[in-house]
Amino acid sequence: MEGRNTLQKELIYRALCAMDNHPTAAMVYDQVHRDHPAVSRSTVYRVLARMAEEGKILRLELGGSDSRYDGTIRPHGHVRCRICGAVADLPPVELSAPADTGGFLLEGWAVIYRGLCPACRRQAGQ
Repeated sequence: MEGRNTLQKELIYRALCAMDNHPTAAMVYDQVHRDHPAVSRSTVYRVLARMAEEGKILRLELGGSDSRYDGTIRPHGHVRCRICGAVADLPPVELSAPADTGGFLLEGWAVIYRGLCPACRRQAGQ
């Protein structure tokens, strides 16, 4: 059984990394299921959640939508289109921890910009 789990994890990870649109778990499932129908939806959701917890992938909480996933874990920012919801990578920005953290122990950071993607800008005439 361990061999199958490892194979399923690898299939899910490869599918995520091949998708450059920061997919939801449902999108990853659809991609994996096309070629490997024996992989269940619950397995894909569970594997993605575990990989995010372990720091092997990023889980993006973008507010108002399902979590999105990113196979690129090096520091970088993201931009999300406010119309169509498209998500893209941006180069990292220099950040430093605030002097007053309100008692919080900071463990990480995320930079997420919002705006219009090129397709939505063209459609809006901007």
